Amino acid sequence: MKHLALLLMAASGFAGLGYQIVWTQQFGLVLGHESAAVLAVVAAFFGGLSLGALLLGRRIEASAVPLRWYAGCEALIGLWGALLMVAMPAASRAALALIGPEAGPAWLWSVAFGASFLLLLPATAAMGATLPAMARLGTAAVAPLYAANTLGAVAGVLATAFWLIPDWGLTRSAGLCVALNLGCALLAGAALQ
Repeated sequence: MKHLALLLMAASGFAGLGYQIVWTQQFGLVLGHESAAVLAVVAAFFGGLSLGALLLGRRIEASAVPLRWYAGCEALIGLWGALLMVAMPAASRAALALIGPEAGPAWLWSVAFGASFLLLLPATAAMGATLPAMARLGTAAVAPLYAANTLGAVAGVLATAFWLIPDWGLTRSAGLCVALNLGCALLAGAALQ
């Protein structure tokens, strides 16, 4: 089970930071420049991660079946990622309409941060709960789990930025991340049997 936990955390980290690169590119198209998109998506990611760990951590700690929580979180991340693959164009148009043609900096940044946070919150909150769920299993210490997740994240950033998006485009790159999360959910679910 220890090796499976490390593999799941690495795959989940790859997908999480793969999404971050894809969503940053998509928000950059909406906002007109990448620096606003990077700041908005990073803030949304860390805000969601912290909320997920904070709000779900105690429930996961009290759970007799933390692997079920992990599988559920991975499924939610994958399903929300799939939903955003379809909904991002409409969300982008809505954000542009809300920003308006002559928005001041305060309004632009408010919409950029608010829209990013709300659009990404279900996935990022679930991402924040995956480490507490996996750590609760007790199959591996937190440090190796965190290291596997971080190593996967580094691989996800590099592969997405330098290979996936240039060769596959944004939608198919997001699709790979969705497949990784759903695969993690399925593997964790199978381990429950």
